[in-house]
Amino acid sequence: MSVRKTLTAAFAAAVATSAVTLIASPAHAVYNPHPEDSKATPVAADLIGGGSDTTMLSLFNAAKLWNDGAKADYGQTFDVASFAAVPQPAGGTITLPTNGAQNRPNGSSDGKDKLRADANYTDLDFARSSDALKAGAEAESLVAIPFALDTVVMAVSNSTASHAPATLTLDQLKSIYTCTVTNWSALGGTAGTIKPYVPQSGSGTEKFFKSKVITSGDYGACVKDNVSGTPIQEHTDGPVKNDPDAIVPISEGRAGLIPGSTLRLIGGEVAFKRAVYNVVRNGDVSRTDIQRFFGSDGFLCSDGATLAIAQGGLTQLATPADGGACGTNVESTTNFATNDLVETTTTLAGTSTATGISLSAKVSGSSQPTGSVSFYEGETLLKGDVALVSGQATFLVPSPSAGPHTYKAVFAPSNTKYLVSEGTATLTWTAPSTGPSAALVAAQAQLDKAQAKVSKLKKKVKKATGAKKVKAKKKLKKAKKAVKTAKAAVAAAS
Repeated sequence: MSVRKTLTAAFAAAVATSAVTLIASPAHAVYNPHPEDSKATPVAADLIGGGSDTTMLSLFNAAKLWNDGAKADYGQTFDVASFAAVPQPAGGTITLPTNGAQNRPNGSSDGKDKLRADANYTDLDFARSSDALKAGAEAESLVAIPFALDTVVMAVSNSTASHAPATLTLDQLKSIYTCTVTNWSALGGTAGTIKPYVPQSGSGTEKFFKSKVITSGDYGACVKDNVSGTPIQEHTDGPVKNDPDAIVPISEGRAGLIPGSTLRLIGGEVAFKRAVYNVVRNGDVSRTDIQRFFGSDGFLCSDGATLAIAQGGLTQLATPADGGACGTNVESTTNFATNDLVETTTTLAGTSTATGISLSAKVSGSSQPTGSVSFYEGETLLKGDVALVSGQATFLVPSPSAGPHTYKAVFAPSNTKYLVSEGTATLTWTAPSTGPSAALVAAQAQLDKAQAKVSKLKKKVKKATGAKKVKAKKKLKKAKKAVKTAKAAVAAAS
């Protein structure tokens, strides 16, 4: 059984959310902690950033691994403070080392604007961005460093039966967002007035989506970036989950993290791949801290961050050494070569032997996984960290109780590109018999038969006379030889 979303124990521990104390800012505002803030109160030496909603979970996961020990592998002591993007004013403020309490950067554009030209955010070292740099002042003053791949797709309600069809063409999607088609029945769906939504202004996802769908001009008047005046935060199910007529663009990976299967993703020609970035100032790109974390030889592009990025709904880009663009300095990239995670499958089998149950776990994937297997009965560990040899790990359960037993084998990869998996099997052990063996029983029966024949022939010889007696003696001699042979068989089986 493949377990794509199972974290290793080390990773789960690393990203566990810490308790955060409310801290009074230098001004009158109060820091409002968020579960996806990787550090509550950064210091000047830390790498500090915020911005895109799309990438915040992946950056949070990677930052927690860095802060909790990975930094030592790179000879560094600074932490990474990646602040979550949340709607204002509910998100409160963040506390910056020099500038004190400031509003959270919310969205790609907001993060880049604050990084580039806001005197209140001089402590900001990077902006998370789900879109490329804009030509002009933005591209002249900033550098984008790609690290992951995202796919923008179209989402409709799955909680309520949507009126949308299963698939759309690009032309049909354009007709929705220019408001030239306004009823789902005209597109192969069920009658209902289409409600096209986009994320809030400043969202990188909104800008990217618009560039793919609206070739010139603007959206039609029917397109909304708010619900009853509340701006739409990207990658949430709120605008559509209970509305059969609503549709909105969303990150495919982030959609997969929303609990409850509230969304249905539209198929067809409406999936758009894009790189996502961390943006820094031109003059900062060669800084040691930025290169150690964001660079092509840094942590975010390493195997150690692959799973962390995937747990945030994105796929890590490959480094230049592997034909990719992770960690390079660009304005934008269309090099989508990825450092893909490898699904694994663990199959458990076993046989009953005289001394116990012999378990064999086979682990497979698109490439041969490396790591170890731990064997369990229920939740009880029987044997941990048995190394894979040619894709297999074995263990003998010595003399279990008679009857059925359910065992589990859990694969723990030694390389983070391989995913955890587990397999189960129910096996029955029959204790060996304590009496004579079947071979001994058969040999003894043959001896008994041979001895009985000898006894019978002796009596016949005693009573017979003449030729009959001679004949009986010959038979007796032959029977005695049979007894001798049977005794040897009994001795061999004993």
